[in-house]
Amino acid sequence: MAKLRKTHGIVMAVLVAGVIAGCASTSGPAGTVKQLTPADAASLAGTWQGWISPPSGSNRPATLTVTPDGIYQISAGAYSSSGKLEIVNGRVQFLSTGGTGGLAAGSRSASAVVMDRGSNWGLVGNGHAQISGPFNFDFNKAK
Repeated sequence: MAKLRKTHGIVMAVLVAGVIAGCASTSGPAGTVKQLTPADAASLAGTWQGWISPPSGSNRPATLTVTPDGIYQISAGAYSSSGKLEIVNGRVQFLSTGGTGGLAAGSRSASAVVMDRGSNWGLVGNGHAQISGPFNFDFNKAK
């Protein structure tokens, strides 16, 4: 019985350490989520710098350019995507209409939240490409 308690104690210690480490590494992007309305769409215009993480898991530097009417262009090395964004239920929805590279093949869609990061805005989200699968992204733009 003492051996079982000792094993149980070790298992619990490992689980607690794993939860603490997991929370530290997945605390998410810093900032406070900003609730958006369709009237906020023009505030997304400008150049955003950040990264895209394709299914391979490697972060790739990327640039997102948004015009005041919601047309966007994303460039990340050999990959590019373009389309229109709109605000739905407080989130930014990306509706792709074209692109190049492996992540651009087939239909793609993505959704993001805007984060208030103090002196910057963050645009953090994820999406799915029909052929290459899921991807994540995190962009920043000065206020």
